[in-house]
Amino acid sequence: MSAPKVAEWVRKQIRLKKGQAVPSHVNFFYCFGGISLFLILTQLISGVFMLFFYTPEPTQALQSIAHLSNEVPLGWLFRNMHRWISALLLATVFSHMVIVFYLKAYQSPRQFTWLTGVSQLLMVFLMLVTGVILPWDWRSYWSFAIWMDYIGTWTVGGESIKAIILDTFTLDAAYYIHILLIPLVLATLLFFHFKMIRRFGISEPL
Repeated sequence: MSAPKVAEWVRKQIRLKKGQAVPSHVNFFYCFGGISLFLILTQLISGVFMLFFYTPEPTQALQSIAHLSNEVPLGWLFRNMHRWISALLLATVFSHMVIVFYLKAYQSPRQFTWLTGVSQLLMVFLMLVTGVILPWDWRSYWSFAIWMDYIGTWTVGGESIKAIILDTFTLDAAYYIHILLIPLVLATLLFFHFKMIRRFGISEPL
């Protein structure tokens, strides 16, 4: 096949797969969802890199992170990216939800889009909480203790939930919840979220 025919085939594929046009009313405040997705992908890349060096054992967790940060080439960069972007991600997802609420984009027919978005905010928050625990240093220990005390104050089932978590908690379990369970739930929510956006489009301004 000649080069012109290859170029023509590529152009046809691009035309066939071209997405919907961006509405004219879309501005910077509509971009927090896309920014959040970019940060999630960044977290995925940095997290996969860290998987090769982290050891989910109470006596070795902090040492493995110190090894990553001080001895692995660019390890300090990936570790700090993962740590600071997690807080930035929570901020962008929360901002996205506030803007959607202000624009009343949660109304029919976008209720399911809104629900999956709120669920993603919860997953990002749980990802941040479990990530703080994984180094298992003094900050991790007291963060875990504070959260357990807070859960214990819940009026309905607080003490029971706290007792279950304390009885079943291991650093290994927190690790697999952080790298497997929450990401799988988050990926599923993202799939349905973007499916709904593609179906119903971007909301119009008030």
